[in-house]
Amino acid sequence: MARHLSAGRQRGFTLIELILVIILLGILSVTAASRLIGRSSFDAYLARDQAISLARQIQLRAMSNINDQGDLNPCLSLQVAPDHFGPPACADTTFSGRAITASDDDITVTGDLLGEVRFDLLGRPYQQDGSGSKTPLCTTECQITFVSRNAQSASICINREGYIHACP
Repeated sequence: MARHLSAGRQRGFTLIELILVIILLGILSVTAASRLIGRSSFDAYLARDQAISLARQIQLRAMSNINDQGDLNPCLSLQVAPDHFGPPACADTTFSGRAITASDDDITVTGDLLGEVRFDLLGRPYQQDGSGSKTPLCTTECQITFVSRNAQSASICINREGYIHACP
């Protein structure tokens, strides 16, 4: 005997099966797109966030480390150059962190605060010349900008009291 299907009953996918397939395809496409795009669109923001952490860490260490003569340790300074942001070469990277460099991170550093930045016992930024005199920095507010390889940029700001934050 032959089986006949009624006219109202057809074989096919249910609505739930179709929705699940669409959701799975969406998840796969988002994962594949993120692999193809890479992190370059976030490089400047990642460098900015890393720079904030690095600068605050150096600032805190400088505030709590004084040598026998009452001077701040010269290795606890922040070096800011177009191809380098972070501790100087003499610093212990275990406590000061890894510097952001143009060669490793493909980031360029620009801004109105270039050179060696030191922090006093209250965390305020200053520069010291060869004679030992201290010049306070960031009397209004200093801005340091990080430019990534795709020309995206993000900035950090340091005010005269030493508050380090992301610029709006």
